[in-house]
Amino acid sequence: MEKFSSIKPKEKIQKEEVLFKGDGFNVVQFEEWSIIDRKDFVICIPYLMEENKFLIREEYIPSYKYKEGQQMHLACVGGRIERGETPEEALIRELQEEAGIVLSDGIKIEFDKPLFIGKDSTQKFYPCILPLMSKDYDEITIHGDGSLLEKMSNTAKVDKRYVQSMMPSDVVTEFMLMKLKNFLNL
Repeated sequence: MEKFSSIKPKEKIQKEEVLFKGDGFNVVQFEEWSIIDRKDFVICIPYLMEENKFLIREEYIPSYKYKEGQQMHLACVGGRIERGETPEEALIRELQEEAGIVLSDGIKIEFDKPLFIGKDSTQKFYPCILPLMSKDYDEITIHGDGSLLEKMSNTAKVDKRYVQSMMPSDVVTEFMLMKLKNFLNL
């Protein structure tokens, strides 16, 4: 009996069966799995270097309220990568909509390796800790995407001293706060 299996050649990909079409996602049947097929996301914590502050969101998230009863939750700046957008273009849009930040021309956005959110989803998150100097951006009024959920949400500047006391509700925000702590050597 062999201890390890050998690598097999790539198999021909089967066609999926769409079980449900939703707003922003589909559920498909593929190789005996029900899979949530969603658009990828950009996720970011901007860090304002001269102020020693980071931006974090307080969002109304219906799915969390449904499960836990709590209305508002910590979240990072971010959102879906729309059809035809690069991750960089999506983050530039989300920074404007959710954080009121317009990046100066030539600012390089560096994402870490995109990661799947879970075994049952095709969605990947593109994480980014974005250090910014005041010359790197302009602040504008936060306008959101026009949705009711955006109108119920807020973005706050938080002093880095308080990063340890943040209480996220989801694994993505927790992961990003851990990345921020690492960036800040905390």
